[in-house]
Amino acid sequence: MDYITYEKGRQEVIVPVEELLDDGKFNWREKREKAVFLADLYEKAGYPDYGVRALNCATFLQFGLYSSGQRRLQAANFCQLRLCPMCIARRARRNALQLSRVLNMAQEEHDCRYLFLTLTIRNVEGPELSAALTELSAAWQRFLDQRQIRRTIKGWFRAIEITRKNKGYHPHIHAILAVDADYFSRSSRQSGKYLNQSELIDRWQKALRVDYKPSVRIQVARGKKAEDGTAIACAGGQAALEAAKYSVKDGDYIDPELPEKVAVDVLRTYTEALRRRRLTAFGGILKDAARALDADDLDGGDLVKVDDETIRSDILEMVETYNWRLGAGDYVLSSREPPAPVQE
Repeated sequence: MDYITYEKGRQEVIVPVEELLDDGKFNWREKREKAVFLADLYEKAGYPDYGVRALNCATFLQFGLYSSGQRRLQAANFCQLRLCPMCIARRARRNALQLSRVLNMAQEEHDCRYLFLTLTIRNVEGPELSAALTELSAAWQRFLDQRQIRRTIKGWFRAIEITRKNKGYHPHIHAILAVDADYFSRSSRQSGKYLNQSELIDRWQKALRVDYKPSVRIQVARGKKAEDGTAIACAGGQAALEAAKYSVKDGDYIDPELPEKVAVDVLRTYTEALRRRRLTAFGGILKDAARALDADDLDGGDLVKVDDETIRSDILEMVETYNWRLGAGDYVLSSREPPAPVQE
């Protein structure tokens, strides 16, 4: 049997490797290490309270082991910070599955298909990012208010994403549009419901109120599997994965090769620009479906249950609890016991 050794206080602790957390579905150790790195950055950026929250994120994990061979996270202490790499990954995984359920329900109840739309603006500097996000949201609403857009779109989901480009920032919108099933037909083109890319560019430019032609991409949404192999089985599966992913990439500020001053500045810029800001929204038939499924808040919500599997509680055999041990740099098993009896 292999062991690892680490110091706890003044004592040396020896732990069998078998007692370290091994979860092939989620890289807990990597995300936890990034959260610790983030905590230090928050402290240096002048956000000590956020630093404490990040430092204590996911230090406790409790899993249920079932007779079916499945392992399910039952409890954890997530910090819920928008820039926490642990919470970003959990949120993206949950949101893709919830959005998939919404798209499935809307398609079952309405005769529709899905398009994936990306709308962009020019890059901005850090001090301009907050104002740019406000204007981006306002432009999206002006885009939706155009008469032909209202005639064409039956429902929508939009998410704002920001990527860092050199010294600037690139905010843009990913949107899933529900349109009639015959959207590409001759009758749809003749009636004016069909919008080609050139028309979409003109309409987005009008909504932005700018004097340049913005970049716009439109494509049919198709099914796809998530990186962890989870099936996103709906007509908008690929779009669900793209639209529901992170709003920012943690690599923009958590990178050992990035100069500390730059990392702190990027973190501070994101923290201020995203403060109290809603980055996702539903409309039309997708909003109705999201409300029916209690999935209309993708910015917040539970990060423990992030899949759609329903496992019978009566086949729960064991409960395992892991704690993050700084000296070991890993999650170490602290208890393994049968579940508490169900009170009748």
